[in-house]
Amino acid sequence: MRAAAKDARLPFEFGRHETFAIREGWLTKGLARFDHENGFKADLETADALGLGSRMVKSLQYWLDATGLLKASEGKRRKENQPSALAETLKKHDHYFEYPISWWIVHIMLARRDGSVWNWFFNEYQERTFDRTACVDAFAKHVLDKAKNRTTLAVIQREVACLLMSYAKPSANERPDPEDTSACPLRSLSLLVRHSDTNRFERTRPLDRIPLEAFLATVSLMAREMDSSDIPLIDLLRRRNSPGRLLGMDGDMIDEMAARAANRYHQQGVNVTLQGATRTISIPRFEPYEWLRLHFARIG
Repeated sequence: MRAAAKDARLPFEFGRHETFAIREGWLTKGLARFDHENGFKADLETADALGLGSRMVKSLQYWLDATGLLKASEGKRRKENQPSALAETLKKHDHYFEYPISWWIVHIMLARRDGSVWNWFFNEYQERTFDRTACVDAFAKHVLDKAKNRTTLAVIQREVACLLMSYAKPSANERPDPEDTSACPLRSLSLLVRHSDTNRFERTRPLDRIPLEAFLATVSLMAREMDSSDIPLIDLLRRRNSPGRLLGMDGDMIDEMAARAANRYHQQGVNVTLQGATRTISIPRFEPYEWLRLHFARIG
């Protein structure tokens, strides 16, 4: 039964981003719009209020949903989109998305989204360097093998284009275009670099230290999936939706982060122990917003 479930085809989502990556200020606008009496609705009224085009506001609704900021609740007459606990926490502590932790949490939620190019890229596609064509071909094969719903090559190309536009930052010897208003804040995570001289892309380790609570949020979500609060450290490197996959961490980084986590959050139940020959992390199954709150409590 487990094997059958693992091999089952999934419904994939295509095109809901309307070809737009997340833009600077968009999520802040979305959080502010939640204060409207009808919540966030991707209609012309919302588009006018936020200064966005009709396709852009549809894209923003997708990004709010895909990053876990949207909670759909049933109203008396219609479905109304309201903020999730994660959205409320961000609104309280980092409304303008100025802290790296906020973008790491956004990335984690996005990369975990089943049936999406984001989930495929960070979990299934293991190439360190690649060109656009190779990435498109690999995703097309994955969709053919795994998706319930079929689509066209043009749609596949747009999905990959949006992914690369979201994450790929120019290489160090290239100056970013100050006039580029479409630059996505997820590029600041430094998970992917674009080399324009060779038209190739390269996965990279994050330049800045990953926030401790982003690591712990990833591990807690793994614990929920595995239905176990004890996870071997080796699984944090290789398992699906692990810090090794989603955050680009190597074994040394994971070992160091796990030790820091146990030292800082021992009272919350985070421990690293040796079980036989296996080093294991024990962790409470907190939601990402709970780790976000702890982060801001820690940094003051």
